[in-house]
Amino acid sequence: MTKARILVLGATYGLLPAMKIFKGGHHVTIVCRPEEQSAFLNDGASVTYKGIGGHVGQSLNASVCAGSGTGTEIGVVSPDAPLNDVDMAIFAISEPLFSDPDLSELVGRISDAGIPVVSISNAPPPAFLARLKNLSIDGLRSAYGAWEVWAQLDPDRTTAASPDAQAVRRNPERPNALTVTLGSNFKVAPFARQQDQALLEQIARDVESVRLNGIPVKVQFKTGGSLYAPLAKWPMLVAGNCRCIRPDGSLRPISAAVHDNLSASERIYEWTLDLVRSVGASEKDLVPFRHYAAVSKRLGAPSSFARSVANRSPLVERVDKMIQLVGRQCDRHSTELNQLVEMTDRLVCPNTHIAS
Repeated sequence: MTKARILVLGATYGLLPAMKIFKGGHHVTIVCRPEEQSAFLNDGASVTYKGIGGHVGQSLNASVCAGSGTGTEIGVVSPDAPLNDVDMAIFAISEPLFSDPDLSELVGRISDAGIPVVSISNAPPPAFLARLKNLSIDGLRSAYGAWEVWAQLDPDRTTAASPDAQAVRRNPERPNALTVTLGSNFKVAPFARQQDQALLEQIARDVESVRLNGIPVKVQFKTGGSLYAPLAKWPMLVAGNCRCIRPDGSLRPISAAVHDNLSASERIYEWTLDLVRSVGASEKDLVPFRHYAAVSKRLGAPSSFARSVANRSPLVERVDKMIQLVGRQCDRHSTELNQLVEMTDRLVCPNTHIAS
């Protein structure tokens, strides 16, 4: 097997694909903050899967080294580190955080080097959305915090995945440890270039072969879907993740956001399904509401989107606004989504009213 050199940007959610790809036999390097690097170097990396009844299920562990990853250790580096013949980059950082100058410069170097990129952010890079025939990215700029950064990427070398797997840091003092609370798969849209797609499919096969005590380890990379596969997450985001924040800024878990008013959740979910269909998705790309409603009962924590809004962070990944703007292109409007966007605008920018 040829070992690929994979660069993962982001040590929180990014530790999940990093660990799986490393266990699949490839060289993996994580770009992360200095305090995260220290934790990794001191204690290694750990990904634990939550089992039935909240008990610990499977657990994957790895040693960590400073610098590029090897066959026996995951590497950790800062954004200014040399690329060292990277074969593929995975972006696992919230979209607006890429406005950081160091990350922006790194994205530029990745693009200049012709490195294929897989984004697993909730808000797909505009470079990926530009590949969708029925969608124009021109009107989406106001939903993105790092628009100029994404202009550096080549659409033909950029794809996206539906980040359905749920993972959290249980202990803020242990940034090197991640807990998977829902072991769903990454559904990755195909690359435009066959060479890039062949590498992605090889990585997916190697990840699927990972066993722990003879048992397959959850969270696979599914590569056989269409270009619209990542859009399957959009209805889940607006019906669950984005509705974890209340008008007063208080939080509720995703399960409550969906089930406190199930009929309202279904309305906005079905509206978003229709929108995704109008953009070009087929039924085989999508997840029916009843399936999502059943799974959402297991999501007992607020979304990262809601936590960022509640903390008045200026760097909120505005997937709500992105979907609203896509709807306007398709002449589709949802009163509930408009109200959600307006509420989030007020909470993120309390002294400014932004019309939706």
